[in-house]
Order: sequence, then structure tokens, then C-alpha cells
Amino acid sequence: MVQLGSGRLAAVVFAATLAGCGAVGTAAWLVQHRAQAPAEPGLALGTTIPATTLPPDTPVSETPLSQTSQTTEALPDTLERVTGPAGLATVLPRGWSTKTLPEPGSMQATDPADARRIVKFGGAPPSDDTDILTYHQRYEQQIAKRKGYVLHGLNPTTLRGYDAVDWEFAWDAPEGRRHVRAFYWRSGGIEYYVYAHGPESSRPETTALVQRMLDEATP
Repeated sequence: MVQLGSGRLAAVVFAATLAGCGAVGTAAWLVQHRAQAPAEPGLALGTTIPATTLPPDTPVSETPLSQTSQTTEALPDTLERVTGPAGLATVLPRGWSTKTLPEPGSMQATDPADARRIVKFGGAPPSDDTDILTYHQRYEQQIAKRKGYVLHGLNPTTLRGYDAVDWEFAWDAPEGRRHVRAFYWRSGGIEYYVYAHGPESSRPETTALVQRMLDEATP
């Protein structure tokens, strides 16, 4: 071309067009300086979640992520290629620090200019044979208990033919209102994911970053 962990949870994610705001949002994100805050917890891979369902009127995200073929555009200097767990190849803003997380199949990258802006990504085998949408519908019911939780969208979709889920929500974290954009897809027995979160005010940049990471992702 959305724990936002994989096969579990989880990068998420409004300018004139998403593709157009990708590079602009990334650059703006890198230059803004804000107070540091702790990373947001997520769902560890392999977690078993009790069954539940979402109501039929679950909202559709106002900015659905575009599911086209991988981009053939030249990579701008503001981005660099990275390889995550389970062979997930994608891009990150240049200069973002990365680390391996204790959660199976997960890595994290943090904006050096604002530690509140974080993206997690990776992949691991699903913990059971539940379909990808049902699995994340179950987990959403747990996240919905967070203070000030608002669901913007939790919708089935595809990524280059792979079954996928696009999840977007906001909630009141101790450090302030936060926006989360996560995207999960399954290929070859692995659930891959990109999960990005940051201040509510950075919602367009978060969406643009996740879109670009999906554009450049393999598989």
C-alpha cells in the first residue's frame, strides 16, 4: 500500500488521502517534541480469550485502510526498511528505536522525539483455530472496559487476499487521551500485525504510518 499483538492483539491508523498523508504524517511525527509516557499494554500472543460477540451495529472506521497491492514507490529518506518476528518485513520512520518485546512474536519501535508515539509489529501462530475476526471481537470486549473507551471500528477486511481485521479505538490513559490503530492479517499459519498508538491529537499521523507500513509489508 491495523497490547494495535498478533493471534491475540496488537499498526491503527485523516488527511486528503491516506497514501498522500503517509510521508507527510511520518515527517511531522518525527519533528514534534512532547513529554514522554509509558508504552501501552497489549494482548500477548497465544492468549486464550473467552467467547463473546459484538453487536451488529459495530461502527465502520471513518478512515478504512486501503487494501491494494504492495507499493512500488521509491522509499523516502524519512523511512527505513526493517524485519520483524516471523519474517514480517515493513518500514519504520528513520531513527525510531526498536526493541524485542517479551510477548511472543513482537517488536516495538518508539518515536525518539515523543515516547508516547509507539508502534508494535510482528507475527506468531494463532493460539487456536478461531477465525481472526472472532478472536479480536472477543478481545475488544476486554479493552472496552478501559476508561473513556470509544470504538471507531472493528471490521473484517483483506490484505492482498489474506483474511484481516482493521481495529480503531480511543481511550483515556493516565497520560491523556490516546488513539489506537491496529491491523491484523493471517498468512501461512501466522497472524501478523501492526499496532500503533499515540495521543489523540496525532490520529492522522498514526493512521498514515500504519497505512504505509501495510503498503510496504511482506507478506
